[in-house]
Amino acid sequence: MRYKLFTTILIFLTGCSVISKDIRCEVDRTITLPMVQANPDALKGKKVIWGGIILSSKNLAEKTVIEVLQTPLDRTDMATDKEQSQGRFFVESPSYVDTFLYKAGKEITVAGIIKGAAIQKIGEMDYTYPILEPLQIRVFEPYKEPAYQAPPPWPPWWYNPYYPYPNRYYDPYYPPR
Repeated sequence: MRYKLFTTILIFLTGCSVISKDIRCEVDRTITLPMVQANPDALKGKKVIWGGIILSSKNLAEKTVIEVLQTPLDRTDMATDKEQSQGRFFVESPSYVDTFLYKAGKEITVAGIIKGAAIQKIGEMDYTYPILEPLQIRVFEPYKEPAYQAPPPWPPWWYNPYYPYPNRYYDPYYPPR
């Protein structure tokens, strides 16, 4: 929580993204997940920034595959509204990625190159997963709402730190002048 709050404040103050400036300059922000699902071959090789929530991650013999539920990104390229998902996509890293760091439930932002699409089943339905080859990945702990803390039952002006003494001059433990 502290790490995410600090990161958010830092990003807000600097006005930056979680993705480096060099990569952000080369990205096409008009490409959406449904566009790639409809015509993956036409958009192959394009650079995009997508984000969302990690659903699963697994290490295979030659690559690591991370399944992500896409969510919209805010101006700092962090996941925002989890109810507005446009679908799912795969992140295929050619190198080893520790699946403990990329475990289910964490939020992720990926800048990557579109490699194409893969068709796999969700339940009994065939689903087209766009595939990204990552250039840069950022992972965050999901935001947790702070627990509600009830206010004290008395107004704040009733508070007297010197109780039972009326003020500090009658407090026997307060050093004399």
